[in-house]
Amino acid sequence: MGCRVSNVAPHMSYSTKVQEAKEGQSEIRRNVKYTTSLLSVPEQGVLNLQDLFSKSAERYAGKQCLGSFIGDDFSFMTYSQVQEEAIHLGSGIKTWGLANEVNEYKNYKMKLIGVFGKNRREWVILDIANILYGYTMVPFYDTLGPESIPFILNQTNIETMFLTADASKSLLKCKEKGKLQNLVLFDPLPEELERELKTKGYKLFKYEDVVQNGRIQIQPLAQIYPETMYTICYTSGTTGNPKGALITHGNFVSAVASTQITDARINDNDVHLSYLPLPHVMERLIVISLLYVGAQIGFYRGDPNLLKEDILKLRPTIFVSVPRLYNKFCDGIKAKISEVTGLKKAFVEQAISSKLSALRSEASYTNSLFDKAFEGVRQLFGGRCRLMVTGSAPIQQDVIDFLKIAACCPILEGYGQTESSALSFSTAIWDPVSSHLGGPAANTEFKLVDVPEMNYTAQDTITVRRGNKDEVRATPRGEICLRGPGVFVGYYKDPTKTAEALDSEGWLHTGDIGMITEQGGVKIIDRKKNIFKLSQGEYIAPEKIESVYNRVPGVAESFVYGDSLQSQIVAIIVPQSDYIQKQAAQMQIQGSLQELCQNQKMIALIQQNIETFGRQNQLNSLEIAKLIYLEPQPLQNLGCLTSTLKLQRHVAKQIFSKQIENLYKQKV
Repeated sequence: MGCRVSNVAPHMSYSTKVQEAKEGQSEIRRNVKYTTSLLSVPEQGVLNLQDLFSKSAERYAGKQCLGSFIGDDFSFMTYSQVQEEAIHLGSGIKTWGLANEVNEYKNYKMKLIGVFGKNRREWVILDIANILYGYTMVPFYDTLGPESIPFILNQTNIETMFLTADASKSLLKCKEKGKLQNLVLFDPLPEELERELKTKGYKLFKYEDVVQNGRIQIQPLAQIYPETMYTICYTSGTTGNPKGALITHGNFVSAVASTQITDARINDNDVHLSYLPLPHVMERLIVISLLYVGAQIGFYRGDPNLLKEDILKLRPTIFVSVPRLYNKFCDGIKAKISEVTGLKKAFVEQAISSKLSALRSEASYTNSLFDKAFEGVRQLFGGRCRLMVTGSAPIQQDVIDFLKIAACCPILEGYGQTESSALSFSTAIWDPVSSHLGGPAANTEFKLVDVPEMNYTAQDTITVRRGNKDEVRATPRGEICLRGPGVFVGYYKDPTKTAEALDSEGWLHTGDIGMITEQGGVKIIDRKKNIFKLSQGEYIAPEKIESVYNRVPGVAESFVYGDSLQSQIVAIIVPQSDYIQKQAAQMQIQGSLQELCQNQKMIALIQQNIETFGRQNQLNSLEIAKLIYLEPQPLQNLGCLTSTLKLQRHVAKQIFSKQIENLYKQKV
């Protein structure tokens, strides 16, 4: 018997109408359970994050809370111990005067604390200390370059930063340091590095000394309100300088409350491995939500090459990742399956076929017989994973469906932005259809606004086949707009960008184009902000095209670019090295990967694959690149991706400027 819910799925709905449509926009819709009022708190008496963690520390005092990898295994602190260290840390910050108050924008009075480094236990303890003492944390991505760091330092005027040894090296590369003067070090530093930092005028403190100082002089907790600023969360800058999203305690509490309503059903038996970057609101929301219910959180060792070993040691019950990593998992699992032969191969193929059919018709994730074919996959994720979550970007249906049947558990798709405190939509376990956003979170209402220049309107329809008849069904399409207690208050010191994102009625304009599904959910179909126009006046949406290209045989990654003075697009393609080597052997072409990427026969082969696959997936002729460049290195190695593995178009354009110029010189 499998886990089957087909008897309820046809009758389930993600959202319901709460207000009629207006000219140029769809109706307003909410979660079916929260039609009268949106959810803002998880329980009575929890109005801010200080209330939230204090309740957790009281309820789960003796339970394991935060774990670091020490020696050859994870070592945990209890909730009570974490609370104690956070109080000592917050007290130490206060008594040593490390949190400077600023009031430089809209009368927001904030005591700012920076943090710079990969995920670790001390990072979260600092976050909790800031929550308890009313400090506003400004996280820095560990992948930030020497241009973005000074921009944030100058905009915030932070005086104190907690950081790792590796992050201190990044600081030394920066030409400017703003008002930053106090560095609290998580790690011991080599003498030479310590000397260089002092030469630059920094005062150095040890994390443990700040904690010890606070232990001696414990300070009373701060008075926190829902409107108290929790964090300035800088977006990773896919289109230029990062923007500082102002997120309040009330914003984040409402997001935590909404996670409790999803099908994730997180509880105090759950175990989570934290490796996605904590400066990103997605991972931060997951961690705070898990702390609220008394779960265990272990932190990876900071080395992606050891992630597999960290998973096997911790054996998480929930695994959270992003599409780029899930794609790699999928490719790796399929490669292993392709090596199977004989009767075992026949059994695996039957298992895949049967489980995919049951998944897509009945939302069935397990099968007592065919799950045996995927025991190795379950062990890959630690052996006791009951749920997976994907977010940050859209994931392809064939990838997520395959992982659902191979991991033998549901995979929930989530959608949100930094500006909406990470969670705005999520799918449900009962839904057999993948690759969409699901329905609105309990703290969110949404509508779609017409984008006439891209031919998307709230009046759009599609024709579907019902039995022997064609049926015209209303399918509103447009820009997804969000409103509710999770929506941020604006960008720090940037009223222009704030006005572009938030309208006068409090609607957050996401820039994503969506359509409302038959069951009241939303599916992203395009992107408004990244469109460009070719010389003949046709609009091109590169992200939609790249999502197709990245599934082309032989293609690992892609970057699509178009010049408004040109009549066609060009594409930078990172090929799959195994595919290229195999094809080269068959075509009797010799050379290194770099040499093969310059071979005209190989370029022609990949371009033909793009054309064939593109036409099969309804790309029009302008969306199929005739001019391509094969890049042997992964885009991440070239610095083209953010820390959450999103393409930074402005960086990619700069890095590949010469190749783009040369492609446009070619005749097609």
